[in-house]
Amino acid sequence: MGLKCLALVAVLLVPISARAETDAQLEAAKAETLKQVAEGGDTDTAPAWWPWKGGEAEKPPEPKVYKTPTMVDDGLDYHDKPAAIVQAPALDADAIYKSVLGCYPEKSKFDIDVDLRASIRSSDVLDLEDTATGLGKSYVGIVAKMPLYSGKELDREKEREYVRRKDTAKAVADFVTAIAGRNHAVRELALYRSLEARSAVRVQQGVTEATEQVGYLEKVASSQEKLITEEAKIMESRLLLSGMCDPKNAETIGGWLKKVSAAPKGEE
Repeated sequence: MGLKCLALVAVLLVPISARAETDAQLEAAKAETLKQVAEGGDTDTAPAWWPWKGGEAEKPPEPKVYKTPTMVDDGLDYHDKPAAIVQAPALDADAIYKSVLGCYPEKSKFDIDVDLRASIRSSDVLDLEDTATGLGKSYVGIVAKMPLYSGKELDREKEREYVRRKDTAKAVADFVTAIAGRNHAVRELALYRSLEARSAVRVQQGVTEATEQVGYLEKVASSQEKLITEEAKIMESRLLLSGMCDPKNAETIGGWLKKVSAAPKGEE
């Protein structure tokens, strides 16, 4: 064993230029040296001259493959059935309009301005001395009660009420339309999310390029934004309609509007 080690050291001390004139010869010399060390089994002397540490060789870290995230990134399985379309409730827009106008705190100026009031008078409470009509002890009188408005003031009040009626009609139309738009956006979002999840699997398997998934990601984001917009319109119209009523009726009208505009079940 000692002679073999001496021979090995002697081999290593020979100038490389003499033993290896080419790269191929140098590699062959390294292989021969490693073979001799393995056969000799003398590992105690190896660290003294071997430039690399013993033991298990270091391995490079596993490469991290980038995975394009989805919009929600909740691990949706594209095999799952998307949420079905939910039809908006059939609302009577005319009835909503009349109900809101009917609970407005101020009396309508579009009604007749003269309020006729009938009453029975008696001579016990009526002085007949200065009358020339020859009234008896009792009579029926009709009194005309008119609001203390001038013509211009009445026109201004009617103009304000017209604007209020127009705003009410628009709020009712926006409310009904936004409910249908919201339900449509829910279905649209569910479909695009399913397609996005499928595209993510295709990209990971190398079937298609990442641009396909990015395209569906943008569609999901757009549908989500549309859903938020429609829900905000529902909220605005509902609060506007209930706010036109007096405090007593506002809670009743507002509660009913909130009930019929509730988001469909199964919304994602």
